[in-house]
Amino acid sequence: MEEMLLDDEEYLQRAKFYFEHDYKDRGMVKWNGYYLSDHTQDVAEYSADRSKEMNQKAMPEMPLEDISRILFEAYSKNLQVQIQERSQAVNGIVPPIIIGFVKGFDEENVYIGDRKIGLDSLLWSDYFQK
Repeated sequence: MEEMLLDDEEYLQRAKFYFEHDYKDRGMVKWNGYYLSDHTQDVAEYSADRSKEMNQKAMPEMPLEDISRILFEAYSKNLQVQIQERSQAVNGIVPPIIIGFVKGFDEENVYIGDRKIGLDSLLWSDYFQK
């Protein structure tokens, strides 16, 4: 039994000596592979989103009466709609198509999902079909 303890003590002394004198921790170098894969995934997602933004087309303009009719019917029948706002960014990017359920209205706005959108800013609307 004492011989076994001596071996354990010797083993621990050797391990201690190794970590104090010979072992070189590579620090953050060992984690770079993880960071690189996360970064690559982030870049791919950003590129896909950016490509989608750049290729978004403006839908044909509709009269507000037609847009309102679609939104009111979708609200009463609990249907999903898709809309596009009229605004356009300075760099020419067209607003995305917004899809959701009509949650309600007030005098100047429509509520689609958790978004509040001015009725006068709507360019186009249609029922959403999967």
